[in-house]
Amino acid sequence: MSRKALFALAGAVSMVGLTGCATVDAPSSSLARVEPREASRPNVVVILVDDLPWTDVSINRAGTIRTPNIDSIGEQGVNFSAGYVTASICAVSRAGLLSGRMPMRYGFMYNIVDRGNENAGAGLPTDVPTIAERLKPQGYRTAAFGKWHQGADPQFYPTRRGFDEFFGFLAGETIYADPDTPGIVTTPTKADRYEPREREGGGRLFDGPEMKIVEQPHQYLTETITERTVDFIKRSAASKQPFFTYVAYNAPHWPMQVPQTYYDRHSEIVDPVRRTYVAMIDALDVGVGRILKTLGDEGVRDNTLVIFLSDNGCPVQFGYCDAHHPWGAGKFTYLEGGTRVPFMMSWPAGLKTRGTIDAPVSSLDIAPTILDAVAPDTPIPGELEGIDLLDTIAAPNSAPRTLMWDQRPVRVIREGRYKLWHSDDWKQTHLYDIVADPWERNDLAARQPERVRAMKERVDAFDATLPEPLWPIHSTREIIINGRKTEFVY
Repeated sequence: MSRKALFALAGAVSMVGLTGCATVDAPSSSLARVEPREASRPNVVVILVDDLPWTDVSINRAGTIRTPNIDSIGEQGVNFSAGYVTASICAVSRAGLLSGRMPMRYGFMYNIVDRGNENAGAGLPTDVPTIAERLKPQGYRTAAFGKWHQGADPQFYPTRRGFDEFFGFLAGETIYADPDTPGIVTTPTKADRYEPREREGGGRLFDGPEMKIVEQPHQYLTETITERTVDFIKRSAASKQPFFTYVAYNAPHWPMQVPQTYYDRHSEIVDPVRRTYVAMIDALDVGVGRILKTLGDEGVRDNTLVIFLSDNGCPVQFGYCDAHHPWGAGKFTYLEGGTRVPFMMSWPAGLKTRGTIDAPVSSLDIAPTILDAVAPDTPIPGELEGIDLLDTIAAPNSAPRTLMWDQRPVRVIREGRYKLWHSDDWKQTHLYDIVADPWERNDLAARQPERVRAMKERVDAFDATLPEPLWPIHSTREIIINGRKTEFVY
């Protein structure tokens, strides 16, 4: 859409109560028209965090954690209170964001396991362009910092996937610092698979096109990712060349490590695991604040499109998730807490906005949004499956949107207020009204068989178009998420 067609949002965020087994408050749309400002090609900063649930940013008013810097993105722009990702697991979700396509369309259905040789050769297919590969021909400087998790083999390395610069790790997890680092708190959990130790394999830190291995065992990784991002922004701003940076923090993903200074701020929390987790989010929020301040200091904040989101929900097994909210946990599952995440956007020069939109949006929407902002008169590539978020902002009350997820054996579809969950191996199909029943406890399948039939036909038809997965499923099992039994898919 033309930038002249954009309008902005203003006014305070309002709240709506959702009724079900318990009352849940979620922000609802609060919109007003004002005259937009013209904007040139924006810089773009996408901040993706790891395992941060919807509840754990304070703009959503769902918990006790304070995230003022993260919140400022939504407060100065748009907070999408029904923001979703394409999968409830790290690598698959990231593939959807980076490609703008449903990952299972090209066989990326399951997570990449880094330890051992189980998934040797797995990665984002090289014939599937990333956002960076689409922006390079537009004259953009590009950089990625932090967690990659899109393949560890050389052909998948970020600087071969459209990024001019990279610093970070290639695996799904790594330590933040050596546990013996002075001033670092390392807290074990009840679900630790191994003891945090020195980095190895894809968990090592790599720098630049040469894949140089960086040894910095005593620096806290969240702070290093911030430092590298700040440096890139300063150099890019000085060059007067538009830039795109993908900032993929691994916080607050396991292992639970944080500087003592942040840990000491939360003495009111008795449980050391929860305390470490909250302190990690605190450190993350400070990092986001530094990035936003740098954009302002360098005079480029006004014309920088900033998007913030999480890759999936919180993993309940470690014991630090919010058990009091239906969306407080759900990683590895297709409860709302697995795929409904914090999601916000700001662009002062392109959107004079302040407000909340409760229309469903997807991480698939990020690629077309960026491409439209960069080249508004160029058609968005037809293979992209998202919707330009600028269109959603312009018409948040348009026809209800359909969203689908497919990680065999589980398939899910949301149409309007209804969500259908199906498992092939459990031979079960459930229907929920997620507005009236956010906890997904009241199964309506027996009472609405026609709706079940229509929705299942649609998601089955989608599944029938998919190729075989490029690598096999790892495991499934029953899991209890905040009192609800569901299927864990890995």
